[in-house]
Amino acid sequence: MMSQTIGVFGLLFLTLANCQVIRVETDTTNYGPVSMVVDNLAEIAVDVSDETTAQLEGKINRTQQDIAGNIEVLTANALAQLSDVIFETNQILVANPDCNVAWSLDDLNDNVTHQVGGCMGGLGDLLENFRLEGQLALERVQELVQEMAQLPAKCQMLGTSPLNPVASAGGSVCFINAMAEINKGMAQSLHNASLLLVQTHQTTEDQVEQAQRCCATVVQQVGDYLHEEQDQCQQQ
Repeated sequence: MMSQTIGVFGLLFLTLANCQVIRVETDTTNYGPVSMVVDNLAEIAVDVSDETTAQLEGKINRTQQDIAGNIEVLTANALAQLSDVIFETNQILVANPDCNVAWSLDDLNDNVTHQVGGCMGGLGDLLENFRLEGQLALERVQELVQEMAQLPAKCQMLGTSPLNPVASAGGSVCFINAMAEINKGMAQSLHNASLLLVQTHQTTEDQVEQAQRCCATVVQQVGDYLHEEQDQCQQQ
């Protein structure tokens, strides 16, 4: 994605450089061939960058959805594994009213939900941090696209002086130099965004493994505890 953008901008610069010579030799108006070329090239660059921005936004949104989905699936799986033993224990308690337990079903459910939720802490923090960092990365790219769109108007002021016969060339040079700087910033911003996505995917895998181990421990401990409660109740 980034190499395609750089390649397109490089072609735009070469085209504009050739058109700049034509402007100095043939253009005698305030808005002539080179101004139109500048507008066209800026429009093409903005279109390419808008597409790149949309792709980046899509990847950021999908990554957020993946992390949130992992949290939902892991939580649901852990609670599902415990639902049978919780239901079974409750049935035994109902059938044996003399059983003296120090907890209620609601308390137990709250406790289990809290413990499983604690297992998702790492993924939750990761999701929140990625939301912030992803938004900042996207905003930076969008700012650069906006700068591209404003370049023709900004640089045209340098090419409208009636007292300077080569003023139009100055406007074109303004566009070339400014676009080169924006292109550098765009390349770096996309590179940083790419690193953020890769690192987040790797961290997500690690956090999912940790959450799975944590949930497995919770399920095992709660299950063992409830089975002990069942045995004690049935022995009374």
